[in-house]
Amino acid sequence: MKSKDAVAAVLIIIPFIVYFAIPTYNMVNPMWGGVPFFWWYQTVWLALSAVLFFFAAVLMGRKS
Repeated sequence: MKSKDAVAAVLIIIPFIVYFAIPTYNMVNPMWGGVPFFWWYQTVWLALSAVLFFFAAVLMGRKS
């Protein structure tokens, strides 16, 4: 396995680890703009996951 493939694999795995750690974000407070923590945390990680998956795809798509 090439090092860039390993980095891409880590970038893909990070969001899954965060999403499956439910007790760490299963709470109402702190609220942000009237939105419970659970909801804004999920929304932020949705955007971060898209960025991480993008970089993983770029790394896997490069030839060499």
